Amino acid sequence: MVLKIIEYGTNEYNKSLELRNKVMRKPLGFNLYDEDLSNEKDAVMIGAFENDMIIGVGVMTHDDTIYKVECLCIDFEVQHKGVGGRILENLEAKAKASGGKKMCLDARVSAEGFYHKHDYIGSGDTYLHEHAPVPHIAMEKNLI
Repeated sequence: MVLKIIEYGTNEYNKSLELRNKVMRKPLGFNLYDEDLSNEKDAVMIGAFENDMIIGVGVMTHDDTIYKVECLCIDFEVQHKGVGGRILENLEAKAKASGGKKMCLDARVSAEGFYHKHDYIGSGDTYLHEHAPVPHIAMEKNLI
């Protein structure tokens, strides 16, 4: 597996959209392509590839020293094999190197245990996302 930066609008970016749609939206009856993703022009995106095939992607934005994982998506066939952890650790390292003090994210409750293993702490009540109406919880981790 190779991790690499994905640039907005490239062929690799389009592959990441296909993966995200397949794993995160279609099972819920939604279509990622109906969403406004223009904010991703300024995001950090890291893809996990095996033989030029994307198997995972992480998308991170920031506001000053607060970084946010907007999406962490791993192909069904390789979930629970360390791909998500490697991408998340890479995103955290990039945030720290850029002066990030905190990472936050909106985790699906079904993935809460994964984030706990990576030292994220949940806060508040669960809620539903507009584009993914399954229970979510806000989580964060201090980077300093």
